[in-house]
Amino acid sequence: NNIKGFTSYPNPVTNNQFTIASNSNSKKEVVVFNLLGKKVLETNFSGAKSTIDVSSLHSGIYMLRVLEDGKQASKKLVIK
Repeated sequence: NNIKGFTSYPNPVTNNQFTIASNSNSKKEVVVFNLLGKKVLETNFSGAKSTIDVSSLHSGIYMLRVLEDGKQASKKLVIK
């Protein structure tokens, strides 16, 4: 995890949305992959914090990848 202050919560996601935050207000690219490596959600936002809606995704385990200023953070994301 190279992004300063990176966090995502709650995990597991129980209410169809979760929050991503970091110390920087830079533009962030958020991508969610299923376990087969298929991109199932992609969004962008600028600012230190944003809530991401995952109501279109089924319950399961996903990989979350966030890109910011050429840095990347990856995390397992569980959706209940």
